[in-house]
Amino acid sequence: MAEWISSLGYIGAFLGAVLEGEVAFLTAIQATRLGYLNFYYVLLAVFLGAQAVDWSLYLAGRKGGQTAIDRRPKLQPRFNQMATAVEQRSTLLLLVYRFMYGFRIVLPTLFGVAKVPVIRFALFSFISTLLWVLIVGNLGFFFSEPLLHGLATLKSYLPAMLLLLTGGGAFLFFRYQSKL
Repeated sequence: MAEWISSLGYIGAFLGAVLEGEVAFLTAIQATRLGYLNFYYVLLAVFLGAQAVDWSLYLAGRKGGQTAIDRRPKLQPRFNQMATAVEQRSTLLLLVYRFMYGFRIVLPTLFGVAKVPVIRFALFSFISTLLWVLIVGNLGFFFSEPLLHGLATLKSYLPAMLLLLTGGGAFLFFRYQSKL
């Protein structure tokens, strides 16, 4: 198993960054804590995977994004609103989009559709992805062990917590259902 993780772990980190993001990244970081992978190679693999997906989305938006929007007139008002936000805050959005969960697909595509210059996208995408990899990677490395320990401790209380949440939710539902 250890040999398998060592040989395929970096490919997994790369593909995880392409397909998902933090969960795959933190899983690879945990493998570095256990000694299966090299921390710096994981950071490099995740950086390259994140850049690959960002560039693919940016170029897809640049090439065919406007055509896709033109085919769906209902999207035009929302696109105009987002394009205005990109124009007004492009530097900030280019720096923080990598940290904005849920916008990592939309924003690089929108940057392409909005014709953000290639050099500008390249520079800020590099900086944003580098910051994301360093911050999430280091936080994951230093806090994954205490987090896993805390989750193991909470495991014995999980049934009671779920019962309490379900009961509270049912109480609120029935209490406020009559007011609707």
